[in-house]
Amino acid sequence: MGPTMVNPSGPSQKTGPISFISQESSAMSSDLKLEAEIGRNHGSRASRRLRRDDKIPAVVYGQGSEPLAVTLDRPKFRAALNAAGPNAVITLDVNGSDYLTIVKNMQRDPIANRVTHVDFMLIDIDQRLVVDVPITLVGDAALVRQEGAVVQQQMMTVTVEAPAGNIPQIFEVDVSEMSIDNPIRVSDLEMGSGVVAQVEDDSLIAIGQRSRASIAAEEAEGEESDELAEGEELAEGEEAADGAGESDEGAGEDSQAD
Repeated sequence: MGPTMVNPSGPSQKTGPISFISQESSAMSSDLKLEAEIGRNHGSRASRRLRRDDKIPAVVYGQGSEPLAVTLDRPKFRAALNAAGPNAVITLDVNGSDYLTIVKNMQRDPIANRVTHVDFMLIDIDQRLVVDVPITLVGDAALVRQEGAVVQQQMMTVTVEAPAGNIPQIFEVDVSEMSIDNPIRVSDLEMGSGVVAQVEDDSLIAIGQRSRASIAAEEAEGEESDELAEGEELAEGEEAADGAGESDEGAGEDSQAD
């Protein structure tokens, strides 16, 4: 899902042990600039010619302006996204005029997985946007492993509302303290200034899930313990019966002696 503009609203903040990487810690919006050219021809044939020249057709629109068709240099565009992430605020330099934008949508070739077209949305730096932020797991889940379980990531991205100039580029989730009874939830994320999650606080991000083999081994161990306990009870019952029989025989012999 591409960024969505929202009406200004009061920010709410949450804190937690999990960090995010904002544009302030990578590339500020005013510093991330990408050159674009205008005057390209339209149509599929012209677009194919551009792609052969390692160019990407794109369009800039929003804020009531007419859509502007532009051309990007593929290596430079790829470098910009690698440096600041898919939610980066990019200043497009179009023939000397600057346009503050964010990538709204990228079309890709389904086979080569190469970007074939980019939609840029015009924004204001203080404008609030709704975006999907990737989540990555870091650290060693030693407690989960000791419990015979593995970490399973339930949520790959989280939707947030944030100012355009402070959009988290990624959430890094440390799993070193998590356990089966202590999963990672959205409420554990440190959202940052003005960033608000658009999902429930108790939504699960990562859990400790026991494997089938671990569960089967525990069940087998439990069955063995039950069988052992039943065997001990049976043995005690037989010993008690043997003791009672010996007592009866002794009592009979005493009676005959009398």
